[in-house]
Amino acid sequence: MTDKTSERGALAHGSHDPRWGARGTARATIAAGLVFENISHAYDGNASVIDLSLEVAPGEVMCLLGHSGCGKTTLMRIAAGVEQQAAGRVLINGREVSGPKSFVPPEKRGVGLMFQDYALFPHMTIVENVLFGLSDLPREAANREALASLERVGLKGYADDYPHALSGGEQQRVALARAIAPRPGVLLMDEPFSGLDRRLRDNVREETMTILRETRATCIIVTHDPEEAMRMGDKIALMRQGRLVQHGSSAELYSTPADVFAAKFFSELNEMAGIVTERGIETPVGLVAARGAAVGTQMDVCIRPHGILPKAAGSTGVTGRIATKRFVGEVDLLTIIIEGHDRPLHSRVRPGSGFEVGMDVDLATDPQDVLVFEAKR
Repeated sequence: MTDKTSERGALAHGSHDPRWGARGTARATIAAGLVFENISHAYDGNASVIDLSLEVAPGEVMCLLGHSGCGKTTLMRIAAGVEQQAAGRVLINGREVSGPKSFVPPEKRGVGLMFQDYALFPHMTIVENVLFGLSDLPREAANREALASLERVGLKGYADDYPHALSGGEQQRVALARAIAPRPGVLLMDEPFSGLDRRLRDNVREETMTILRETRATCIIVTHDPEEAMRMGDKIALMRQGRLVQHGSSAELYSTPADVFAAKFFSELNEMAGIVTERGIETPVGLVAARGAAVGTQMDVCIRPHGILPKAAGSTGVTGRIATKRFVGEVDLLTIIIEGHDRPLHSRVRPGSGFEVGMDVDLATDPQDVLVFEAKR
């Protein structure tokens, strides 16, 4: 099953689990643990996920992060059961729901889905859209749950309106209400904020996080935006070309990235070659700490722009010349040309620091903004 009809069907029957009482009364959400074991998948012979293992703890919000086409949406669809992997297993609360021994259909996994395009039915009212996810409940109980879910997202007063009458942010909240109404143990969200403009996106993200914490569901959010992942995720799983690059907290991925790709995903970098000497790593901007690398090792050195520290010429350090200066509010952006490096360096300094185009400056670096990796040449 790969089409929208199958996905919507999975959403509609998300209430097939023990969170519902014998008379259709809702119990509290029971967060479920989700495990991917050695998952591989391909489309027409082209690998989309490669031997990927990942664990999401009960109640955890995890962001699947990566460029378009890296396999993150495929992995989410495998968790939902609307795609089937070629190898590996998916477990929910320790039970195999997809693997060599069994396949539990989407509607029986207790998994909620929220789509990038919201997938609201234009011919249904708002409350009818939410009721679509509660088809197994008695009508009266379903109505109560649908209205309670709409109230949770602040849209109970719009229950009898149609989707076209709502703004993009309001439609997003209806989609969230529909996804959480069946009280899923696992909630999967595919680029849920990509259709919103930047000003609205921040507010809707905050509201969504508040609701997710209240529901206590285990949640996977697919995104290509590193800032969004850092804001929302308890953990981040960074993917590249179907493989897991790094998994950890936002602080771990930012401070100790696994490689240059991971480092570049979270900030702009000045990249340069270096070689380890007995005194440290020699680079075009001077010596930086070798951090245990053997003498003679070729290194890739990455320095964040706020780690390039210009000073008045005549102090110790490497000399450069300021080529451009741009004021962007909280910082001035400088580009600085130095000998021995074919690309200008980018530096961020406090406005009013006195640096001007054409000025010669000496350069130092802030060790906490210097990242070093053994070169793969």
